Amino acid sequence: MHHIITEIDWAQIFSVIWSALLLPLTAYAGAQIRAWAKTKQLEQYTDILYQNAARAVKDVYETIVKDMKGTTVWTKEKQNEVRELAKAKTVCALTNTAYRCLKAANEDFDEYLDGMIGTVLYDLKQNTMNQTDTMPWKRSGN
Repeated sequence: MHHIITEIDWAQIFSVIWSALLLPLTAYAGAQIRAWAKTKQLEQYTDILYQNAARAVKDVYETIVKDMKGTTVWTKEKQNEVRELAKAKTVCALTNTAYRCLKAANEDFDEYLDGMIGTVLYDLKQNTMNQTDTMPWKRSGN
């Protein structure tokens, strides 16, 4: 028995175990960690996008909309123009990395951003947004 144990090529056995079991498990674990990190990064960039959209909507309201609302100048075309301005301000406030990540995650980024602006407008109208509540989709009960 001792003779058999001494003649076993332990390096070969460890190599087979590494190749057959540990290497695929390590690769799978690495892929899962990368996917989790990407999801966390995307979540962080979504939070930043919402905060930028909130700032842009407030800024556009204070500088443009407040004086026009309720007048004949406040037409559908003007509303669309102001909405596009808010979207442009939101995107300009993002870093290049955040913009690329969000654009890659959302096939129609313009539509996604339009929805985000709509969410911000709704939250502002409902007075549900405050300094600590910057992510309405994370509220309990949703």
